[in-house]
Amino acid sequence: MKHNAQDAQFYTTRMKFTTTSITLYLAYISRSADAACNVDDHHPENDGFFFVGAAGESNLTNLDSAHGQKLQNSTWASGMYYPHGEFTVCNAETDRGCRAPCDAEPGCQQSMSSHTCSILQFCPPTDVTTPEEVYLLNDQAALDACDFTDAKVIGIMNSPTTTDGNICVEYPFEEDHELKDYHFSSKQGCDAGQKLAVTIQDFGMTADQCIAIGLTTSRVRNCDCRLQKKPSTLGEPCRTAFSDSCQESVIETDECCAAGNCITIYEDYGHPEGKKKEDDRRAACDDSMPGLCYNADGMGSDVDGKGSKDCCKKTCSECGTVTTPRAIYNVCDALFAETSTAKCGRLGRYDPEPYECDFSLCEEGDHWHPDGEAFQAAFGTTGGDGSGAGDRAAGAAAAFVGAAITFVASM
Repeated sequence: MKHNAQDAQFYTTRMKFTTTSITLYLAYISRSADAACNVDDHHPENDGFFFVGAAGESNLTNLDSAHGQKLQNSTWASGMYYPHGEFTVCNAETDRGCRAPCDAEPGCQQSMSSHTCSILQFCPPTDVTTPEEVYLLNDQAALDACDFTDAKVIGIMNSPTTTDGNICVEYPFEEDHELKDYHFSSKQGCDAGQKLAVTIQDFGMTADQCIAIGLTTSRVRNCDCRLQKKPSTLGEPCRTAFSDSCQESVIETDECCAAGNCITIYEDYGHPEGKKKEDDRRAACDDSMPGLCYNADGMGSDVDGKGSKDCCKKTCSECGTVTTPRAIYNVCDALFAETSTAKCGRLGRYDPEPYECDFSLCEEGDHWHPDGEAFQAAFGTTGGDGSGAGDRAAGAAAAFVGAAITFVASM
C-alpha cells in the first residue's frame, strides 16, 4: 500500500550522486528505450512480469522463490477492504513508518503501490462460481461515487467463455504504462468497498535503487542475501533486485558467515571488480577537500552509523578499500570556517541530516588540524576570514561529479 510520505521503505533512498548512481541512471535510460517487459531487464519469470494480487500478499510462501516471497492474495469480493484512495491519518506510536504529513489531518491517500511490468490479478473466492465483471474506472471521483459511466471492462471472473480454465482477471501494466493512479471496481460490490486504487511506479528506477542497496546491505555480512535468517517485508520488484545483487556480490565462506564479517567483491581490492571500483574512486578524489573517513573498523552497517569516524587524519585517496574493505570517504560539502566544522555526508540511508565533522577536535599534527596548511587552504582561512569556503566546497563537489560523469560516459 502507498502511504506517500509515510511509506519510505527502500524506494525513497537518498542515493549519493556518485559514479554508481550515474551508472544506474544511464542503465535506466538505455533500458527504457526498449519499452517492453522482458526477463533480461525486468522480472526473471513470466516474460518479465511479476504478479500482484488485488488483496495484496497471502500468508503462504512461494516455494519456488529463492528469497521467500509470499504468494499473492488475488481474492476480489464484496465486503473485503481494499485501499481505494481514501485519506487516513497514521499513528506514530504504533507505526514506525509514520511520517508527516500523514500523522495529521487529513492524512495521506491510500492506494496499493505497484510497478510497470506487473500483472494485477483479480480472482473470485473459492465458493463463488457466478461471473463478475471487473472495471477500470476513469478517475478517483468516479471510484468514490461508484460511477461506471465510460468505465471499461477489463475482464470477467468465472467467465463462461474461458478456454484456458483461468477464472481470474489479469490486467498487465506494461513498461510504457503511464505512471499514475489506476482505479478498479465491480458493480456488484462497489458500494460495499469492492474498489481498488493502484499507484504505478517505474520498474527500472525502483529495481536499480534496490540493486545498489543490495550491494551495501548488512545482510552481506552474515550471508543472508536470500532473506532466510531475518524476514523482510520487501515486495517486488525490489525484493528480487535486492536479493540477487546481494547474493551475486558477496564472498561467502563458512567462517565469515558465522562471524558476520563477510565482504563483497566490490570491497575486496584483491578482486578485479573491487580493484577497478577503488582505483576509479581514487582517480576522482580531490585530496584538497576534507571529508569523513567512515567505518574503517568495519563495525557499522549501511543504516546504523556505528562505524568508526575519522575527520582528522585521512584524505580521500587514503581512505578506501586498499587498506580496509569497508571504509567509506564522505567528502565534506559545506564548510564553516568560523566554527571549524563541516557537513560530511550521511552515515546511513535513513539519516535525516549529514554528519558534522568538528575539526577543532583534531590533534596537532593531524592532516586536517585547523592550524595546518590543508585545512587553511580548504576553508580559506589563510590570511582571511574564510568567507569563500562554501563556494570552494561547491566547486569541488561539482568537479567531482563532472569527473564521474566523464568517466561513466566513456565506459
